[in-house]
Amino acid sequence: MLKLEDFVREFPVDKKTDRDCESVILIEWLKAHGPFKSVLDIGCHSSLDEGGYAQTVRELTKLYDGIDIEYDNRMEGFLNHYFIGNANTQSLNQYEAVLCVSTIEHAGLSTYKGSNEEEKSKLFETALGLASKYLWISFPVGQPYVYPDQLSIITEKQLRRFETLTSNFQVKQRFFYNQGPQAGHPWYEHTKRDVALKIPYIDYVGNASICVMEIEK
Repeated sequence: MLKLEDFVREFPVDKKTDRDCESVILIEWLKAHGPFKSVLDIGCHSSLDEGGYAQTVRELTKLYDGIDIEYDNRMEGFLNHYFIGNANTQSLNQYEAVLCVSTIEHAGLSTYKGSNEEEKSKLFETALGLASKYLWISFPVGQPYVYPDQLSIITEKQLRRFETLTSNFQVKQRFFYNQGPQAGHPWYEHTKRDVALKIPYIDYVGNASICVMEIEK
């Protein structure tokens, strides 16, 4: 199980959601790798509101596009192009960097209806194919868990599939844990992949483990 010595960083509590670690890490990554010729944000709905990483993207590229099945009027005015629909079936050009922040776990359930595993794998392949150089993607990992019509946790089997698809690229995996973000507990970055994949999601606690994959072709 998780041990205190495995934690390498603590994140301040702000939104009491996964954005408290994801947005911080993503903004750091964007500043380290930008500026970019073009950026696509898959699942861009509320990217301005939840953590505000969209503002950093806007400062680092002249072409910032987004796609989502939901409409967000603030994002439409912020992006160069706002595509409404399924990223797996939309005809899109490649972008230097593709972002997919806490979106893929909804594929097959609340978005892109179908088989959970098939839709997630398809979305990962789509995001990877749309990226000419970088893909930054985050998602919850752990023991099998499905929240009806909302999301399902990425299991070790599915993560191994993602890892196979990126085996020819440079990949940095990072893992983050929170024992209950809604209760105001902080996120921690930790070092144990195997531990992250063994963590069960508990409804009444809301504990979660997140994987971030920073991929460079």
